[in-house]
Amino acid sequence: MESRRKKLPPLDTLVFFDTALRAGSFSAAASDLYVSQAAVSKRVKQLENWLGADLFERGARSLKPTQAGAQLADPVAMALDYLQGALDQVRSPAASSVRIAANSAVSVFWLFERLRSFALSSASCPVETVVKDDPRDLLAASNDLAIIYADKVPEGWEGHLLMDEELAPVASPAEAERFANAPQNSSLLDYHRHAPDWINWDVWQQREHQSGFDGLSKTLCQNYSHSIGLALEGKGIALASCSFLQADLASGRLLMLVDKPLKTGKGYFLVWQAARAMRAEIDNLAKHLSLS
Repeated sequence: MESRRKKLPPLDTLVFFDTALRAGSFSAAASDLYVSQAAVSKRVKQLENWLGADLFERGARSLKPTQAGAQLADPVAMALDYLQGALDQVRSPAASSVRIAANSAVSVFWLFERLRSFALSSASCPVETVVKDDPRDLLAASNDLAIIYADKVPEGWEGHLLMDEELAPVASPAEAERFANAPQNSSLLDYHRHAPDWINWDVWQQREHQSGFDGLSKTLCQNYSHSIGLALEGKGIALASCSFLQADLASGRLLMLVDKPLKTGKGYFLVWQAARAMRAEIDNLAKHLSLS
């Protein structure tokens, strides 16, 4: 039996012919195929030489098929569609993405670093991040995983505690020295609360009664992350969640200005919907974050 290799033209010539016919010009086909116009013309000419017949009327303003081109158009299109469908069924599917939600502070200071290490691991899969400070957005049905600030796993969800919340005033070494020598010259870096249970300077001072911080001026920051950024630059004292800043505290870039942090009784929980079956990709990411 004579092989198909001798009976059929090169597959790419059929692809170029079909694309040119659909696009209406060689230049438009070149754009669709990410090649030069000359490359399209060359492949179509190769097919014409193989067939011994012209497929397009070259003199027309728009690309017009000859009788042979029109006769070949539908069979080539159907053959390519059939081949693509068969290949799609056989080809291994790409790993499903995992959608994880967290507030801006968790994302910036904790999550993104761990997503990098996950991406470098053998369990890696595409990950979509949702960064929202409104707690209601974190528990949206469209999220596979969420990291929430709470005192327990919410009803209808499953999960576990990632870290307890421990708050403490922190400052750069230069700002810490300034505070020790002339506290009236220091400023408290504050931020708006996006939920009733968030703790800012007013709430912290009501709980701790630390007289050393009473009466200090306050600088309103755009958000929690901004307050930490200014603290690192030596521009004030931030109220920090110590779990997020372990590296900066260990390196001495930030110093804690109290003997021990305040344990609020709340923490950060990794949660997923109880009714949703855990795909392997979700389970792999959840385990990676839990062990980090």
